Amino acid sequence: MTLDQFRDLADVWGGDIERWPAEVRGAARVLAAGDPGAAVLREAAAFDALLAIPPEVAPARAGRVALGVLHRIGAGEAREPWYRRLLQPASLLPAGSLACSALVGMWLAGTLPYQHSQEALAAVDAVFDSSVVTLWSPQ
Repeated sequence: MTLDQFRDLADVWGGDIERWPAEVRGAARVLAAGDPGAAVLREAAAFDALLAIPPEVAPARAGRVALGVLHRIGAGEAREPWYRRLLQPASLLPAGSLACSALVGMWLAGTLPYQHSQEALAAVDAVFDSSVVTLWSPQ
């Protein structure tokens, strides 16, 4: 085990080697006997101690937060069910766009010829070049 692997394990599992996976404990104890490994364990143990301190929350603040959560839950029940929101015009716009794109694609597939003749190429040019000329050409 390298020192970087040892440091990664200490970051994940903390400063107590007994909480680490069983298959790496032996190698970790060997590294922990040296100065660099002991320093990593001391740093991880200090961080563990910091995380173990319970937060100080005033009862009034906890009550206000709980009341706010209840208000949000209550306000959520007044909304429409999810299946009714799907039928609103704003939610139908992506589905309508997809349907129109599919219809235009099928129309083009049926209209445009499949052979590579001069007439077929002229028809394709007429379909695509006319829209470019009328939309983006200088007037």
